[in-house]
Amino acid sequence: MVRKRRRGLDCAACGEGVVRMSGTARIKNRNAKVDRARKALGIGREATAEDARKRYRELAKQWHPDVNPGKDAHARMQELNDAYALLMKEEFGVLDPWDANDRWWWRQYGNDPIWGNHFPEDEQRGAPRRRRKNRFADK
Repeated sequence: MVRKRRRGLDCAACGEGVVRMSGTARIKNRNAKVDRARKALGIGREATAEDARKRYRELAKQWHPDVNPGKDAHARMQELNDAYALLMKEEFGVLDPWDANDRWWWRQYGNDPIWGNHFPEDEQRGAPRRRRKNRFADK
């Protein structure tokens, strides 16, 4: 039996592989995700970031597992968290404050062994270690 190659899949026979999307397909996929997130939070298309934040907090008070002992409270809260994060990032352009903190930390300390993201196991694997210039050395 000969199977036709599905459009966008690397492995036609097994149906597995990386799906390649065109630009318009990516936009449609993004819009579908945003629509699902809006539906999960129960807000309309005209809602602002402040409306989304208020609605998220209302639903979080209702569905948080510490408050709601129901079996599906944890899953619903995860869904709300994902929907809120997606809307804030994709629709309203508001970044997670922890992302900004991580960027600042990396810019400030880089790969410093004491304060930065220094991983000794990288040296064991043979990854080259960057040397910093000594700004205070005599010229």
